[in-house]
Amino acid sequence: MKIPFIFILLFFSTTFSQSESVSEIRRTIKEVKAEQERETALMQTEAKRYTAFIENSKQKSVTLTEQEKSLHNQIDSIKSEINELQSKRQKALGTARYFESRKNKYAEDLSKAIDSLAIFEESDYPHKNDEAIAALKDISGQLRKTTISAEAAFGRTWEVLLERVRLGYTTETWSGNLEWEGKKIAGKFFRYKTICTVFISANGDYVLWQNSGSSNKNYKWQSADENITLRAALKETVRVAEGKTAPKLVFIPVP
Repeated sequence: MKIPFIFILLFFSTTFSQSESVSEIRRTIKEVKAEQERETALMQTEAKRYTAFIENSKQKSVTLTEQEKSLHNQIDSIKSEINELQSKRQKALGTARYFESRKNKYAEDLSKAIDSLAIFEESDYPHKNDEAIAALKDISGQLRKTTISAEAAFGRTWEVLLERVRLGYTTETWSGNLEWEGKKIAGKFFRYKTICTVFISANGDYVLWQNSGSSNKNYKWQSADENITLRAALKETVRVAEGKTAPKLVFIPVP
């Protein structure tokens, strides 16, 4: 009786063990399948990411290629512009050098012309002549030293000449001293335009006039000496010019 019972127990134990092993195998298979499915899903996801990465890389490559082309085109365009600008710069420099040389030549010629005007003024009407000559020489000197521009020199020279021209349209009287025969004599001066200047000493003893004389541009003082009529006429001329007597026609010594 003991043996069958033992056999039954062994059989049940073996059957239970086999049933448990099959269940474990099935569970393991299920887990493996599940793991395979996860791996497959991960691989598919990675494959999609890789495909997207490759596509994105291709697009970036195309974009970079286009940008590189555009950049090369811009570089070529800039090089062309630089070459054009350099060419224009060379032309501008050449033009500037040409005008600079013309400007220097003009300044040189102008300074010579101003010097010749100063020489001309030496033989011109003597009233304020020294000031005009000194002004012209100063302008010419500054122009040669490039202290002033040619335009400024021309303008200042023109003003000096205009001032000399104005003398030919004006008259004036003033008090001063005259160097005559080694003596300094005080008296009155009367200038009539650029034709004649009359001098009457303060005591009335000296009556002189100045004009170009018989030879042109040879200005010198001449005395009325004992010519009573001439002395009286010149004194009256100065009195009328000063407004000390009524306006009237007066005598002006003209050569």
